[in-house]
Amino acid sequence: MLGLSLVPLKAECCEYTADDIESVIGGIVDYKLRQTGSGSVQEWLGGEAAEGAGRSSDWYVIALSQDGYTDLSAYESSLRSYLAGNNIASATSREKFALALCAAGSSDSYISDILDSSIGEQGMMSWIYGLHVLNNGYTCHNFTKDSVVDTLLSMQYDDGGWALFGSYGDIDVTAMTVQALAPNCGRSDVSEAVDRALDFMSSRQEDNGGYQSFGTPNPESAAQVLTALSALGIDCRYDDRFIKNGNNVIDGITAYQLSDGSFCHAMGEESNETATVQSLYSLIAFKRMTEGRSPLLVLDNNALHKQSQPDTHEDTHSDGHHDNSNAGNTDNSNTRTTAAKSVTAAKTSSVKTTVTSAAATTKTTSSEKTDAVTTTVTVKTSHTQLTVTTIASSTDKHKNYKPTVILIIVGAAAVIAVIIFIIGKRNYKNFIFLALVTGAAVVIVLVTDISSPEEYYSGEKKHKDNAIGTVTMEINCGTIAGKAEHIPADGVILAPTAFDIEAGDTVFDILTEAAQTYGIQVENTGSSGGSHGMVYIAGINYIYEFDFGDLSGWVYHVNGITPSRNCGEYVLSDGDKIEWLYTCELGHDLDEVYEK
Repeated sequence: MLGLSLVPLKAECCEYTADDIESVIGGIVDYKLRQTGSGSVQEWLGGEAAEGAGRSSDWYVIALSQDGYTDLSAYESSLRSYLAGNNIASATSREKFALALCAAGSSDSYISDILDSSIGEQGMMSWIYGLHVLNNGYTCHNFTKDSVVDTLLSMQYDDGGWALFGSYGDIDVTAMTVQALAPNCGRSDVSEAVDRALDFMSSRQEDNGGYQSFGTPNPESAAQVLTALSALGIDCRYDDRFIKNGNNVIDGITAYQLSDGSFCHAMGEESNETATVQSLYSLIAFKRMTEGRSPLLVLDNNALHKQSQPDTHEDTHSDGHHDNSNAGNTDNSNTRTTAAKSVTAAKTSSVKTTVTSAAATTKTTSSEKTDAVTTTVTVKTSHTQLTVTTIASSTDKHKNYKPTVILIIVGAAAVIAVIIFIIGKRNYKNFIFLALVTGAAVVIVLVTDISSPEEYYSGEKKHKDNAIGTVTMEINCGTIAGKAEHIPADGVILAPTAFDIEAGDTVFDILTEAAQTYGIQVENTGSSGGSHGMVYIAGINYIYEFDFGDLSGWVYHVNGITPSRNCGEYVLSDGDKIEWLYTCELGHDLDEVYEK
């Protein structure tokens, strides 16, 4: 079943009808409803999506608002609270949140207030996102639509593309720039620049109709192209420039859809959230184009737009989903049923253990008075999430907690068994189920290791009897030095430091050792070692991915090279030099040299 779930549904091209596109969109929405346990789209938007405001759900909300779902008050309220309680350091993130507020129908002044301090402040992407906000009618003191358009036109390369760096166009950045320029094609210079960009995008298309970025074919690049073409009113099904070997751009996207409705980033991989949401909004953009509606990011629910429109007495369903039949839009129910033939494979991913330090000033769950630490162990499958929280006192540093916890679990199971017997629910299946749950809980206790802060952050270097050499490692966030209180003014989190290595030690192993020795917070998912060493580092020293833009996060170098392997797979050799660096532009601000 796991194998089947990783097989893309489409491998051949076809002529996509409105029903075909709606079916793919519905498959994605069904996937999200199952994933969040929601009974309808409106329940999801008012629940999980609202709770994820500012973190995980913003592009889903923007996409669905453009597919007719207008009751986004819960999300809007949650996003406003998130923005009020957090300092958004990234200019592009501020602009994205402004668009999300706009999509939610908000009249909050944040939308226009952030423009002067955001447009152009973070390079290419902040010009693009800033123009999207201006395209929706918002204004600021320092910039106009024309001035931002002029800047973007001046940044076009000779090959017709745009990019974050270098001398040649990048397909994703080019498509995203075209999306922002599209509403301004009434200017002849914009029209000419867009024509050159179309030639560039056509020349980069693969034989399967899709695109690749950084040498990897993926649906996200094709999704950006489809969104750009749709913004220009170009139907990729019939434009010869975007049909290769009989395949169009939609073929290049749908080839990556899995049987559960979600999308993978690369063939044979598991579901990927970025690939899924970008595929969703590109198909909604295409659908809007076929219905004669505005580009994806010229937002229907815009408060300025609504205020300027006369009362049309349009019919609004009780679930907040507007009937746009006058614009050629088919009526969509707010509840999409799950496809009967979908195959969802229950698969265990990773066990994530986070231990927060009592000395930490932020993100800590420990109590200053009791000196206790809350440790959460989360086990996820495709259907369920089991969370076990344990309070470990630092005074019990050397106490083996496992026998006690197992005894409590078994005792609780015994009590439940007695209750089942007394109330007459004596079917043997009930007792078998109870035994299975108890056994699973015992296994979780046995395979996890929970430590107090003092135990985990030992402050002592690990002694290795079988050391085969020494490596050095440093952790530096110079690209954002001093931008927040918890970020060092010089960017140095760990100066170059020597560590002994044993045979088989990986980059992740040394990072973990450094964290334990020097009290450095590290948040990760996955585990190290061999073919299963898929570790993702989400945060170091409370500096997380996306904190400084959609392209920001942690990368590592070994001997000045950016490896093509995961940090849990990279086995170290004597003399290796490891650098953990924070990037704001996918590594392009670090002058990276990639492993061949």
